Amino acid sequence: MKSLAILCNVVLFTFTCFVLVTDGAPTKAPYIIFTLMLLMTPVFTVFVLARRVAGNGARRAAAICNVLLLAFVCWVLLDQYPHPSDPGFNEYVVTVVVTPVVSAVVLLRGRLTRRPSAA
Repeated sequence: MKSLAILCNVVLFTFTCFVLVTDGAPTKAPYIIFTLMLLMTPVFTVFVLARRVAGNGARRAAAICNVLLLAFVCWVLLDQYPHPSDPGFNEYVVTVVVTPVVSAVVLLRGRLTRRPSAA
């Protein structure tokens, strides 16, 4: 499941970069913050998942970032209703919603299943 989370985050980052190139950067402050979260959260999550020595603090921070990203995504979806009928829009929405959920589950599951080593 860790590989799935990494793949989802790479696809989300790439998809977001394509959207920024084709549609342009946002101009309003909340959407600029959302875009930064949409770019930085997958990078941070992949970094934490790929490193075996990432501590519980980093895993917890990445999980919190993914939950915040999901909340931001829900807000944006409600704020921008009705949605455009651009090609690829539905796929992008699915990617943006599923990726933080999968990532948060993997990050929290990995944190909860680790047992401290006996010294």
